[in-house]
Amino acid sequence: MKGERSLSEVFREFLTKDAEFSLAKKIVLQNSAGRNWLIGGHLYRSLAYLLYGTLRPSVDFDFVVEEPREKIVLPMSFELKENRYDNPKFVGKTFSIDFVPLATIHSINRRRLKPTIENYLTGTPLTVQSIAYEIGTSRLIGDVGIRALLCKEVGVNNLSQAKIYAEKKGQSIEEIIRKKADSLGFKPVILQ
Repeated sequence: MKGERSLSEVFREFLTKDAEFSLAKKIVLQNSAGRNWLIGGHLYRSLAYLLYGTLRPSVDFDFVVEEPREKIVLPMSFELKENRYDNPKFVGKTFSIDFVPLATIHSINRRRLKPTIENYLTGTPLTVQSIAYEIGTSRLIGDVGIRALLCKEVGVNNLSQAKIYAEKKGQSIEEIIRKKADSLGFKPVILQ
């Protein structure tokens, strides 16, 4: 992409104009040490929006944190709850933040792997989910997720985790892939 800005640069610029992200980032940094990554729907939906003009995502954020602090600092006007995986969830008036310690991620623990962001990326159910934005370096990582976005496709990234995800949702893997692909205007890549 000579002469063009990288996707990381475009996304960083997009985030600088996002007041909710700035506040979410501040909250995450107050409550963690080490590296932190934006993951999940807000990330890949924002990238799809930037690349293709799809629907702009909601303003709920998911962060993976390398080292959560023992004592949580709760900002004014936020409530502290738990998400469905028993991790902290900061709930504000206009958005929420899932605060996910790297060491608690189901796919990493199920596979008995070292808690690293790379092992997180190999364990996401779907290809578009296999992407992260490191907030300290302003860099996108996750070749599988980036490729899925650039090819406008949604498929299985980790079959075992996709089966667990589908079971929790009460749907087949194919249904989940089709719904996610339709919501992004992408092509579903169905297992044969």
